[in-house]
Amino acid sequence: MKLKLTFLIAGLLIVLAACNTSGASSTENELEALKENHPEIKSELEKLPEEFRNEITVPDLDAIPLDIRTIEGEAGTELTPHTMDIYYQDGKKQLNLWIKDQKDIGVSMGSEPNQQLSNDIDGYYKENDGILELMWLSKNENALFSIQGVVAPGEESPFNEENMVEIANSIIQQRN
Repeated sequence: MKLKLTFLIAGLLIVLAACNTSGASSTENELEALKENHPEIKSELEKLPEEFRNEITVPDLDAIPLDIRTIEGEAGTELTPHTMDIYYQDGKKQLNLWIKDQKDIGVSMGSEPNQQLSNDIDGYYKENDGILELMWLSKNENALFSIQGVVAPGEESPFNEENMVEIANSIIQQRN
């Protein structure tokens, strides 16, 4: 009886531990998975100062409404402030993630916020010539994030305002 109870408790603990880690989302997990699966992105990230690298957060792949075939990245180190661009591609459809180092730089978004994001962060959403864009500052205002849903002319867009917000929130929620 004691042996059965011990196995039952051990099994329950294993299940609970698995549930806890599989549902957890953190900056480390999404970014680490990206770096592990795409060494070229890891080498681009390593070009950036560590302080800025610590601000970089990528979306949960499940939030992106694409059948992602390729992911590419490029660090902008020629000028300051530094940037990191990551492109999630599905043929002629693409989500662009652009992150700019904003530490100690004042920024004006040029318009009033029109989208409320997680953690009381103001978002700036716009559509222009079939390109959907959502921008926001990180809670600590050290990074400016922009996501753009881009589709070739004549292609049906998988992007809409609602899923752009979902993608942004998947980034923001990892920063907690």
